[in-house]
Amino acid sequence: MYINNEFVEAEDGKRFDSLNPENNQPWASFPEANTNDVNKAVQAAKDAFQGWSKLEVKERAQYLRSIGDLLKENAELLGRTETIDSGKLLKETKFATEYVREYFHFYADLAEKMENEFPIPKIDKPDMDVVEVREPIGVVACIIPWNQQMFLMTTKLAPALAAGNTIVIKSSELAPAPLIEFARLLDGVGLPKGVVNIVSGGVEAGEALTSHKSIGKILFTGGSATGSHVIKNSSNNFAQLTLELGGKSPVIVFDDCDQDNALNNIMTAIFSGNGCSCIAGSLLILNEKIYDTFLEKLVSRAKDIKLGSPLDDQSQMGPLNNLKQVDFIEKNIQATIKQGGKVLCGGERPKELSDGCYFLPTVIECPDRNVDTAKIELFGPVLSVVKFKTEEEAIQIANDNDYGLSSGVFTEDAERCDRVSRSLEAGICFKNCYRFISYAASFGGRKHSGYGRESGYDAISAMQIKKTIWTSNSRVTEDPFKIR
Repeated sequence: MYINNEFVEAEDGKRFDSLNPENNQPWASFPEANTNDVNKAVQAAKDAFQGWSKLEVKERAQYLRSIGDLLKENAELLGRTETIDSGKLLKETKFATEYVREYFHFYADLAEKMENEFPIPKIDKPDMDVVEVREPIGVVACIIPWNQQMFLMTTKLAPALAAGNTIVIKSSELAPAPLIEFARLLDGVGLPKGVVNIVSGGVEAGEALTSHKSIGKILFTGGSATGSHVIKNSSNNFAQLTLELGGKSPVIVFDDCDQDNALNNIMTAIFSGNGCSCIAGSLLILNEKIYDTFLEKLVSRAKDIKLGSPLDDQSQMGPLNNLKQVDFIEKNIQATIKQGGKVLCGGERPKELSDGCYFLPTVIECPDRNVDTAKIELFGPVLSVVKFKTEEEAIQIANDNDYGLSSGVFTEDAERCDRVSRSLEAGICFKNCYRFISYAASFGGRKHSGYGRESGYDAISAMQIKKTIWTSNSRVTEDPFKIR
């Protein structure tokens, strides 16, 4: 682990293995942090806060640019490490690691331009000057999931550092390797001691970090069930929360859509990233007029997807991360079949890749969205399809959803496209496209998909707290018990 700019073992010497999902064999081992290890990391960040928060903004910004440049220069190493550890395709992990450089540069530039003091005009009290100032929160805890580690780490770390906070990151116990490789690179940047700390471990480490009294903000990406535990833990420290949780994102396809465009984007929505994306468009709501022909084309394309090693440039899908995930998907597909669903393709593990966590691209016809695969987040390459007749029915089906993260609309009617997108109860909506990211655009959800936003122009402000300062230009000599 990386605590106070030193690489350390767990206090009690415990370690755990990480499995390569391509063959389910251990390929690396990591320290398993306990509560004392987490306490050391938080204390290091706390000790570093005064110096880092008072550092000249230009100096902080230069550190951010250096981190971003190092990430891009080492994208092959970091991408390969993430791929072996998680199962995501190398072409995706490498691209993401190259792209996150832009996030660090964006927040470095933004920090240099930001004003953090705002006079309140026309205050209704005589002889008073009032200003609001923004200050860094303090120690920020970042909980990173196993999928898209470098990207999801960056959306938290870059604005938090830019705002003047210090950080403790907990890597996923399912795929911790990329963040330790990142720590090795970070060590060469020369950050002051304790500004960024990285611990690895399981439930004990997560509970200790999210409930620690010195944590001022928690940034968590992961499942909704774990998110509820984070909320409970934060009752111990009243930390601010940004929760980017699960999703069951609907994609509505109308009969007047550009079908080639819609097909391409639906393939991206559910099958890119092995279907292991929080914004995966896993529920297709398809108009009855084009239902049969569109579905036939979609199934044909899904059957042609090439599964293989995520390190192979020719592979279009790699393995899922772990066998528990595969078992969960199989269980829900079997339940959906009993509930009236019909598997059109996939629905099982490929026999020729039985040693790994592979699962075939799957399309399931659903009688409605009350069946398991149409309402439960599976986090895999499984698309549930529901038929609709009217615009109102499509919106109702889409919003009958515990989640509210992402969504999509495909129609060539611009007015309808805008109207429907604004009617969907989701934090993100893609119109005639799907799965885009940018440092300049915020993302986040509602309902069981969490709250708060990451990325975008407001991300630094979300890492700060306000203070109101009153200055009297006269001396008060009147009745001290009079309300002023």
